[in-house]
Amino acid sequence: MKDKNQHRILLVDDDKDILDLLKYNLQKEGYDVEVEKKSTKSIETATKFHPDLIVLDIMMPKVNGIEICRQLREMPDFKNTYIFFLTAKGDKLLQTQALDTGGDDYIEKITGLRALTHKISTVLKNNLVIRKSIKEITYGDFRIERSSHKVYFNNKVVELPRYEFELLYFFAQNPHKTITQDSLLNNIWGSDIYIFSKSVDTYIASIGKKLGKKFIAKVSENQYKFELR
Repeated sequence: MKDKNQHRILLVDDDKDILDLLKYNLQKEGYDVEVEKKSTKSIETATKFHPDLIVLDIMMPKVNGIEICRQLREMPDFKNTYIFFLTAKGDKLLQTQALDTGGDDYIEKITGLRALTHKISTVLKNNLVIRKSIKEITYGDFRIERSSHKVYFNNKVVELPRYEFELLYFFAQNPHKTITQDSLLNNIWGSDIYIFSKSVDTYIASIGKKLGKKFIAKVSENQYKFELR
């Protein structure tokens, strides 16, 4: 008998080995997992299964993942469903199209299967937000613009390098929430990239220096919080 409170995940990919691997690992984490190998049946399967989160392969025959995402986002039932893209290619144009169509994040297959599991846990178990499809975040005179990687604060414009921007963007989507260092490392850098934990503090200090205000506070040895005060 299935647990009604069990989070549901739909995996759509034409690669059976990928589907089997992901399904096995996600079921071990306690998720209710449905798989769909045929892209042409993905909308039908999603409608019947009612997933909390959908993982789409971008490059599939007949109907690609970007088109499936577009169709899903036009349906009221899937306006706020998490959609993560899994792709074999690091093509920046495809990644941009995926987010512009309504995808929340993208993960490369070659290095990202563990990263995908971490990101899924972040949104479904830890109740944090990962929505790279949000182009702008505004709190009063503080604004983050995703397309340009710029931050606007007190009439000051700051353009941040990649990891500093992604850190601030992640925090700004989760104001006043305590975020662990492990969550930051896995969601910003990925589980297959090793960096020193002290590097997180270095990046955060650099962000505060450039903005002229410390928005991100360290609340314990390995925990942080984005504060607007």
